[in-house]
Formats: sequence, C-alpha cells, structure tokens
Amino acid sequence: MEFVRSRAGGLQILHRSDIAPEHVVRAIEAHRHNASRGREFCEHWGPASSVSRILLRRAQGDLDLAVKWNHARGPRSAAAEWLRGSRAARAVAGAQRLRGLGIAHAEAVAVAERRRPGRLIESFLLTRFLAGSAPLPALMPQLLAAPRRRRAVAFEIGRAVGALHAAGLDHADLKHSNLLVTADDRIALLDLDSLIPPRRPTWRRRVRALGQLEAYASDLYPELPRSDRARVLGGYLERNPELRARRRELIRDVRRWVQDRLERWRGRDRELHIYYPLAPRAPLAATLIDLRAPAEHGAREGARCG
Repeated sequence: MEFVRSRAGGLQILHRSDIAPEHVVRAIEAHRHNASRGREFCEHWGPASSVSRILLRRAQGDLDLAVKWNHARGPRSAAAEWLRGSRAARAVAGAQRLRGLGIAHAEAVAVAERRRPGRLIESFLLTRFLAGSAPLPALMPQLLAAPRRRRAVAFEIGRAVGALHAAGLDHADLKHSNLLVTADDRIALLDLDSLIPPRRPTWRRRVRALGQLEAYASDLYPELPRSDRARVLGGYLERNPELRARRRELIRDVRRWVQDRLERWRGRDRELHIYYPLAPRAPLAATLIDLRAPAEHGAREGARCG
C-alpha cells in the first residue's frame, strides 16, 4: 500500500492511506503520555528514544501499533537530522533493504516529523506491533530457565546477523536491546535506521557486531554457558560458510573486542546503560484509543450486554 503526505498536529506525516493523519497524532499523543510516566509504562524507555504499544480501535478494524518517539536532542543533532533524514524515515528505508532476506521486522504504518527551518526537532515511527514478541532483554529471565529454548534462540540470533552480513548489509548498532524475539522464536531486528547509510560488512564490522552481542551477554548474563554463546557463532557461520576457514581468527578477534569493551564499561552507571529491567516483568497492556463514532460504540456495547 502506498504512503501519502499530510500535516496534522504541527507534524509532517507520511502515512498509509488506510490510517488518517489525525489518528496518527492521537497515537503519538498517547505515547508521549506513557513516556512521561517512565519506563514501567513503555516497551522501551531510554534517553534517545522510547516505545509503547498503542491499540487504535476503529470501525474498519483494530490497529495494534508500536509507536517509537525519537526524542529531541539539541540544535546540533536537529541540524544533522535535517540533513540526513530523520531516524524514523531512515528506519523505513532500512526495512526496504531487508525485503527478500527472510529477516523479520515490523511493518511501517506512518512516519511523523516536527521540523523547523534547517532543523528536524523530533520524529515518530509507527509500526504494526508484532503480537507475542518481546525484546530479548525482557525475555532473558524466561530463557535462563529454559535451556533448550535459549539455545535455539541463540542460534537464531546468529542466523539473523549472518543473513544480514551475507546480503552485504551491516547494522551499525547491533546490541541485545535491538533484537526482538517473535512469537515463533524468530529474531526481528529493531532500529533499522542503523542500516542507513548502507555499509559493507567488513571484517572489522563483523567482529564488532558479534563482539557487541557477546559483550552484553558477558556483562549482563555471566552465568550463560560458553556453549550457548558458541551457538550464535554457529548460526552466523551457517549463513556465511566462506568464513568457516577463518573461524579461529574470528573467535580471537571477537574476544579481543569484547575484552576492550568490557574494560571501557567498567565503573559505569548501570541505570543509564541498561534500558530494560533485569527482573521478570509481565507483558504491558496496550494503551487503548477508541476511535469509533459514539453511536456505533453504544450500539456495540448494547449488543455485548444483550
């Protein structure tokens, strides 16, 4: 379905034709409210961005959304965003590069931007919520108690990263919080703006991608057995068989990268570094916005009660 351009609520909006720009604004306002209440009311909450689940109840059918707000970050960042395009717009372009690769990702519904002359103040990305999915950090308490499932997920992480690199693409910010585990335990990539501008997966970038995932695993989940981590590499090499001959070299370089990164992280404030609770948390309910006409709403309520 094609996207159309509109303006509403002081925002420039690029949206699918089956969702009104006013409804995009309502969803954004609901997420702003959730974000203002803190991380316990959001799927993701950090200094640069936040995400919450918004359910638009419409006459033509419900629309279950993940609304991501890329926060305002000062005049220099606003000027840079204006020049290279907003994070939300780059995420849509990044998703287009994943077509045909078998890598799961959320479907974009709308992009909204607040602009000033020469500056892009903030942007919003609305995607269909992947029902039954969970960010990897939020799912880890369950995975730690389920070794077989955990090993399968580890292998899928390697396969997803391997498929990306095999296609000649590199994700510039590949970390645990940018991996979403779907209902069928596939791996979906988040922050797809990190695919733009396109970068070739050089050896250094391959090492960085695997090293960053390993560094987070070592730092946050030191109890993970080495065999689980090896499954990530196994999945990666399945999609990049030409690197099997350099397996030992890859392991050596990744270990060096991890040691350096862990040393740099030493003494940092964990509350600023980790945007997901380490303790188990029940899935958040979606914020409901009922857009149906009052008469229709009343008739449906009467039908349910009768």
